[in-house]
Amino acid sequence: MDAKMSKLKNTRQAAGLSQSQLAAATGLNVRMLQYYEQGVKDINGAKLATLLKLCLALDCKLGDILTDEATVKLLEQYTAA
Repeated sequence: MDAKMSKLKNTRQAAGLSQSQLAAATGLNVRMLQYYEQGVKDINGAKLATLLKLCLALDCKLGDILTDEATVKLLEQYTAA
């Protein structure tokens, strides 16, 4: 697993949540979370609502789970404004 692909997994584990617990908290299914964690699905292409649900459940920032550095930099610029 690529280090960038594991950002969601690392954040989830740091929050002390299992995939099942995160799925229940967000309304996503476990398989989709697995796809994001394994890089099968690109989390950077997820709907904003999905990303926000994940961030709320994990109590984290978007930059903590996104893997595209250009997007993370744009977010930092946006939140700094």
